Amino acid sequence: MHIPDGWIDPFFLIITWLVTIVILMISIRKMKDINETRLTYMAVLAGTIFAAQMLNFPILGGTSGHLLGGALAASIVGPWGGCLVVSVVLVIQAFLFADGGIITLGANIFNMAIVGVFLAYFILRIFMLNSTPKDRYRYYGGVFLGSFLSVIVASVFAAIEIGIPVINNISQVKFFDSIFIILFYHLLIGLGEGIITVIIVRYFNAIQMNVFLEIDNPSFSYNSTRRR
Repeated sequence: MHIPDGWIDPFFLIITWLVTIVILMISIRKMKDINETRLTYMAVLAGTIFAAQMLNFPILGGTSGHLLGGALAASIVGPWGGCLVVSVVLVIQAFLFADGGIITLGANIFNMAIVGVFLAYFILRIFMLNSTPKDRYRYYGGVFLGSFLSVIVASVFAAIEIGIPVINNISQVKFFDSIFIILFYHLLIGLGEGIITVIIVRYFNAIQMNVFLEIDNPSFSYNSTRRR
């Protein structure tokens, strides 16, 4: 999922950078007046996602996957805060660990911190429509599905960016040769993402942290009196 430099057509490189800059500017503006509690959760989330991304789980064919964290961030601090959290993680990984390219950082942020975060948030909001404090399974179902689909859709965008030439006549990876392989592996990674995200979210609930600052959380009845 972390695209290295030299793999993206200049057209997609420019477009993703422009969209990423605009969304990040909006996110910063949306979150500039956050309270200390939410800022603390964002910092904890960034550290948690960064550490989790360093741990890989094996899948078929000698390939491994790791947590992307978009759905986890979205379900705890909402889309704008989640976008900033995942973006910070990706910037640190690119500059300090060479995990993804510097020039392609706009595309990687777009795929994982924008598409992944906002899609997961949208799915979770749909699951929460007309919910009650007893609908904990619906909530966790939304967390799981949002996590799973955020990985799949982000991987499709990555496949388009590296496989479809617009300005360059030759791409590093042919789209039709890679899309099915990318989808297959990310189906498995998405399942791992969903399971890990649900476990972490349930842990936050178990220790009664009032972290659900953006989503009305029905998982435990005490949240009905502790929301924002």
